[in-house]
Amino acid sequence: MKKLWIAPLLLLPLLALAADDTKKPAHRTTKLGTCSKEAHAKGLKGEERKKFISGCIASAKAEKSAAHATASS
Repeated sequence: MKKLWIAPLLLLPLLALAADDTKKPAHRTTKLGTCSKEAHAKGLKGEERKKFISGCIASAKAEKSAAHATASS
């Protein structure tokens, strides 16, 4: 009977670790959503939309790396 109580207690730390990994979305995912909303607001479609989103994400990466370089200096 004691063995039935031990198994759930051993699984609790694993569940806590799994919950921590899902809290914060990746930067690219959040930026993609922002860029997509901007493209929609501008009424872009097709190739224009693809180019805009690609450039938007690239500029976000450049801004992030420049901010990181400035912070580490």
